[in-house]
Amino acid sequence: MADFVLEYSRRPDQHHESGEQEWWTLRVDGASRSSGSGVGLLLQSPTGEHLEQAIRLGFSASNNEAEYEAILSGLDLALALSVSKLRIYSDSQLVVRHVQKEYEAKDSRMARYLAKVRSTLQQFTEWTIEKIKRADNGRADALAENSTCNFIEANQADDQEWTHDIAEYLRTGTLPEDPKRAHKIRVQAARFTLIGGHLYKRSFTGPYLRCLGHSEAQYVLAELHEGVCGNHTGGRSLAHRAHSQGYYWPTMKKDAAAYVQKCDKCQRYAPIPHIPSIALKSVSSPWPFAQWGMDIVGPLPAAPAQKKFLLVATDYFSKWVEAEAYASIKDKDVTKFVWKNIVCRYGIPQIIIADNGPQFDSIAFRNFCSELNIRNSYSTPRYPQSNGQAEATNKTLVNALKKRLERAKGKWVEELPGVLWAYRTTPGRPTGNTPFALTYGMDAVIPTEIGLPTIRTDAAKQKDADTELGRNLDWADEVRESASIRMADYQQRASAHYNRKVRPRNFKNGTLVLRKVFENTAEVGAGKFQANWEGPYIVSKANENGAYHLQS
Repeated sequence: MADFVLEYSRRPDQHHESGEQEWWTLRVDGASRSSGSGVGLLLQSPTGEHLEQAIRLGFSASNNEAEYEAILSGLDLALALSVSKLRIYSDSQLVVRHVQKEYEAKDSRMARYLAKVRSTLQQFTEWTIEKIKRADNGRADALAENSTCNFIEANQADDQEWTHDIAEYLRTGTLPEDPKRAHKIRVQAARFTLIGGHLYKRSFTGPYLRCLGHSEAQYVLAELHEGVCGNHTGGRSLAHRAHSQGYYWPTMKKDAAAYVQKCDKCQRYAPIPHIPSIALKSVSSPWPFAQWGMDIVGPLPAAPAQKKFLLVATDYFSKWVEAEAYASIKDKDVTKFVWKNIVCRYGIPQIIIADNGPQFDSIAFRNFCSELNIRNSYSTPRYPQSNGQAEATNKTLVNALKKRLERAKGKWVEELPGVLWAYRTTPGRPTGNTPFALTYGMDAVIPTEIGLPTIRTDAAKQKDADTELGRNLDWADEVRESASIRMADYQQRASAHYNRKVRPRNFKNGTLVLRKVFENTAEVGAGKFQANWEGPYIVSKANENGAYHLQS
């Protein structure tokens, strides 16, 4: 639906010729059957895209009423898409001639429908309506016939419909011809009364409640929600407030909730949910150094040579970390880092996972990886947590540097080798082993074992020490297999714990959505008054892993 959102200025009651590329086409049809009534809509953009809707009406309607409902629904859809120039085609001669002012609407219901249509058409810059043959309106006719499959309730154009029969019965004693409806009106009327020509409902908790039609109810909701005394409350609170002020209509709670959901400000300033919307998907590596995650940390406090950034690479299997400090990081620096610190030391990896930064997603780096048959995998631009291994490593390294530096923040480059050594020789919970042991087949000798020798360091002085080291290397594969099994079990338990909090939220292609505001998209100077969401955007492609491609 990316091409359906077109912004045009609206100047009512102006009709002049314009380019064909700006005109939209709307084909409508209504159907009334014993099983129910429905409408079909076919809206075509200037570039040829089609939007179809089949709507089942929530009330019994005649053929002419269904035709009018079809036009009203189509006009509402066009206005929602900011259409300004519209050509309307219908196979109902009566409705078309009414709108063209060639026929007079003598029936009171038709007159109210006609007034509603003309009022809505004034919101378009230019419009035309034409009568076409039924055979030329086949698609809209088919949608109307099939509309019983869709239970989207439409409002009647007659705003006073629900109050009309009750008021007439109280005023003149007149009842509808339908026996069932007449009985319903007679029973309902006991709870209503006329005061000063207005219909009121007897309340169980307070004074009489004034009954409102659709347009009056929308006015009350607008004033209470966003007027001078409004504070953009939620749907339930809005309905309660309208009731407390002395108003009533049958669908108060539903209309209040729908009004709040459509409020632009309520959506843009809505709280950011922290409950996950998709199950956790763990990423694992089959063997050491087959899969690396890369990320950039910084800017950090300036160190000698103006080094402010840290380029970090983490092996997904052994959790081994390689890192270097830079004053600035470009794609050529990433290429040299991968060649020197990964390829020349541990062999050519299968996959390198990184974010969408220009240092990683560049033609030069892609060509370098392609020549070595390395597959590039990128996390989504707005969700770096999808490269979770790199993010977790970054957090650990930064925390370790903080505790070592104290006030001398610029010495982080000098402390980096010690932090990396500590990280490599510390057992991790997922694997149960140190990255050093999974890499080299045995644990490293640390300074404490030099100051206070252990059995392991004493054994290294014996004549058969080389034989024992050889056995450790022979057992390295078994140790790695055990670590792989332990890591898989850890990931399953982590997923089970995470997935208990998941509340699925899915968006289909063409859905209008808002996107969380990030630092680079925040309004300048907004501060604490910054909106939480921006947009709207259109979902152009929905992936199975919970990622979406958006178009503005």
